[in-house]
Amino acid sequence: MLSLWTSGCVSAGTAAGAAGEGAYGRREERVQIGSFASVPAVAVSRRFVYAAGTDGVAIYDRAFNRWLPPLSTGAGPDAALFAQPIGFLVGDPLEDALWIGVPGAVLTYRPDTEQLQRTMVVGTPDFLVFDRSGNGDAYVRSAGQYTRISRVGITSPVMSLPPSSALLIPPTLTDLYRQFPTLRNQPQLFLRTQAPQRALRPATLLAGAASPERASEVWLGTDSEGLFRFDPTFLQATPLPYGLMSPGVGALALAADGVWAASLGVTGMSPGVSSVMAFGAPGSLRGGLSFVSNNLQQFRWLDGTIAVPLAGVRTYVMATRGARAWIGTERGVVRMKLDGANETLAWSALDGLPDPRVLSIAARDDGAWVGTMRGLRFVPDSGDGPGKRPVMAVSGARALDNMAVYALQMVGDTLWAGTESGLLAIAQPMQEATLLRPESSDPALRRPVRALAWSDTVLLAVTDDAVLQIAPRSARPVSRLEALRVSQVGQAIRAGLDERAVWIAGPEGVLLQTRSGGAVRWLRRGIELDGPALDIVASREWFWIGTPRGLLRLRRTSDGLVP
Repeated sequence: MLSLWTSGCVSAGTAAGAAGEGAYGRREERVQIGSFASVPAVAVSRRFVYAAGTDGVAIYDRAFNRWLPPLSTGAGPDAALFAQPIGFLVGDPLEDALWIGVPGAVLTYRPDTEQLQRTMVVGTPDFLVFDRSGNGDAYVRSAGQYTRISRVGITSPVMSLPPSSALLIPPTLTDLYRQFPTLRNQPQLFLRTQAPQRALRPATLLAGAASPERASEVWLGTDSEGLFRFDPTFLQATPLPYGLMSPGVGALALAADGVWAASLGVTGMSPGVSSVMAFGAPGSLRGGLSFVSNNLQQFRWLDGTIAVPLAGVRTYVMATRGARAWIGTERGVVRMKLDGANETLAWSALDGLPDPRVLSIAARDDGAWVGTMRGLRFVPDSGDGPGKRPVMAVSGARALDNMAVYALQMVGDTLWAGTESGLLAIAQPMQEATLLRPESSDPALRRPVRALAWSDTVLLAVTDDAVLQIAPRSARPVSRLEALRVSQVGQAIRAGLDERAVWIAGPEGVLLQTRSGGAVRWLRRGIELDGPALDIVASREWFWIGTPRGLLRLRRTSDGLVP
């Protein structure tokens, strides 16, 4: 990540070490991804396109048609870039650089060298043009006066600007409206990315920039559809989605080549829900699922439908099974198909759920077990048939009525449930079943179990003060992972494990421990993380962490932890 100095330049590699962000040597090893559905500012240089979103600046390489790691807000030093309002965002027509006006300074970022230059000025800069002759220095207006800034950051005051014939003036959206009237009159004709059964959204342009060397290429920023590349000659627009469709991530689920992120939504404190469930994100015109590929090059946004709107809906948990995603929200459970149809169905308290707040899901081929604040139910999947099937209150589920079910995990034909009354198991829950408890005298198993995870032959159960290992398929006794202090992350929200490591996420951060050597790593809120860790999943190479600010991708080391 980048560090801001009062003057001069600093490279990304040097800044990462100075910022205390571990041993990440390259920007792509630690990437914070925010929402870029709303793009209020766009700039273009000779090679790169820069799109400002609610959580930073996305950078697109026009030469190789690929995305670079963004300049992002968060707990790292990049956060200083956007801690204050931006006066302007201008691409350099002479070199591959971006000029950003912030209160008290002009920032120049060069993606090729990952170099950031900060030049101090008085007031808030709000206008920038370039000198057509010489070295192409910039003229910046700030506090009613102009300052000339050289390519190396040397400033000198000027009384007035040279004549317009001696200046390179970046075109604004108003200039593009004059050149291409269709942009003003009917932008919805070529900017719409509407899908069937989705609510109609107006296409509103917020920003635009023209490529300096291509007359047939214009880049447009919209209020909810992201970035577009527009060909004014043939009136064709190509959407280039990047990042998340809305601010904040409420739940995560791994995909074969990436991760699905459910929108966090906006919520307040709900009665009976602990504080870790009350985190919200800024409002957004959209809500649903965002797909992010492992290489951060493919992005896909799936909205809720007219019948099942998801904008502003708080999500707690998500599980995927085949081409279906099951999403637990504050209004019930939603099943969304991840194929081209994107069919969406929802079940609420009116359909038989004991409570609309869905806290846990265990997906199966024929449906999903759904844990709520007041009990457990089975929601059958209708497959490819029309409509939805009714919620089933089988005997195994009835045993947990009026009980908060925080976590669910299927192990063979046994359903394990982390509840407010401790860890419980239901053998063959679709049939006549009774509740079972693990054979252990450990009192932690009778206290609220907040998270469950399964790998190999080990079931992981996390309470407010203990992490326990259970071997359901063997006679090994229940044991504790003493090195993991759950209090360091607050009340646990999610847990996981694989053959290399164990991890626990909570409002105060993330705890990681190797399964071989026992080494522990703590990612703290406000230092390594930009906010509460609301969910975490892991692939072979990456950790994905969802926070109210967005999605964080961290490279895993050979021992399964992070540097």
